[in-house]
Amino acid sequence: MRRWLKILNHLEEGALALTLLGLAVMAFVQVIFRYFFDISFTWFEELSRYLGVFLTFLGASLGVRYGTHFSMDFLLIRAGARAVRAMRLISTLLGAAMFLTLAWLSWKHTGKMLRFGTLSGAMKAPMWLFYMPMPFFSLMIALRFLLLGWRQTRPEPAVAREGQSR
Repeated sequence: MRRWLKILNHLEEGALALTLLGLAVMAFVQVIFRYFFDISFTWFEELSRYLGVFLTFLGASLGVRYGTHFSMDFLLIRAGARAVRAMRLISTLLGAAMFLTLAWLSWKHTGKMLRFGTLSGAMKAPMWLFYMPMPFFSLMIALRFLLLGWRQTRPEPAVAREGQSR
C-alpha cells in the first residue's frame, strides 16, 4: 500500500510541476505572438482557465497530504490531548465526507456533459474532459483525509525524554 501511495505522490507532484510549466510556457508564447506578430490564440485563454482548475484540485490534494491547508487552532490549543485527537479526527472525517460528496456530484455532472455532448467554446473539445479532474481529485482528497484520520487514530510513539536512553 505504501508503495502505491509513494507512486501516486510522485505522479501528483510531477503532474503539478508539468502543468505549471505548461501554463508558464503557454503564457509566454501567447505574449510573444500577440505583441510581436499581432496574432492571438483564443484557445490559449480557455485552456489555461481549465488548467487552472486542474491545478486547484491537484494542489488541494497535495495540500491535504502535506497539511498546508488553512486551519483554525483556537480550540485545539486550549483543549486537552484527548479532545484534540477527537476534534482532529472529526474534522478529517467531515473533510472526507464533504469531498466524497463532491466527487459523487461532480461525477454525475461530468456524465451529463458526456451525454449532452457539450463542447468548449474556443477549442471545441468535449467538456467532460475538463470536468473529469473534479471527481478524480475530489476522491483523492477524500482518500487523503481518510488516511490522515487513520493515522490520527493510531497511538503516538513514546518520545524519549532528554537524558533517557531508549
